[in-house]
Amino acid sequence: MASSATLSGGRSGKSSARMITIGLLIVASLVAARFIWHYAVPYFLRFDAKQFDYYWPHRFRLIMHIGGGMVALVCGTLQLWTGLRQKAMTFHRWTGRVYLVAAAAGILGAFLMAVYTTPRSFGVALMALATAWILTTGIAWAAILQGRVAMHKEWMLRSYMVAFGFVTFRIMTDLLPRVTARLGSNGGDAATSVAWLCFVVPLAVYEVIRQVRKLSAATL
Repeated sequence: MASSATLSGGRSGKSSARMITIGLLIVASLVAARFIWHYAVPYFLRFDAKQFDYYWPHRFRLIMHIGGGMVALVCGTLQLWTGLRQKAMTFHRWTGRVYLVAAAAGILGAFLMAVYTTPRSFGVALMALATAWILTTGIAWAAILQGRVAMHKEWMLRSYMVAFGFVTFRIMTDLLPRVTARLGSNGGDAATSVAWLCFVVPLAVYEVIRQVRKLSAATL
């Protein structure tokens, strides 16, 4: 009886976790789609100085960064939909390859933009974000090359969180100006603070959740 109850509880827990995962993926997909349509696509539809404003002299660096990030967000979302549910694995592998190329372009564009970004503190934060993207994606790739699927899943989640940091940054700076205004005395200070928060906080929360789940499993 106890064994049956434990098995039933385990299935119920897995079902709940799956529903939560699907819910989070739906929300992430919708937010990413809105970000791409409202903030990324216009740069490709109106390739002029008015659209790029301050970034016009660096437009090709910005286009590399935006284009790579946009494709990575789409492929990353598809990766999670297929990988976490263990479905359409051939499609999963191909979107993974595209994700790697897009991430490389987005990361290179981010580094090139950071060199010319002011204030310098914001450039450093952007470089840190790009570096985190390199490390998380690189480890995920190395893990799957060695057939370590569980490790690959964990690091792809981290990679996607970092990639999604660009979305979070835009949401906080454009849609929540009152919140970001409290993070610095001027626009540059606020942007720098958000640039760190948009990827450090999600990664930290993810790690806490993982460790709590491990501790809970160990005590059962």
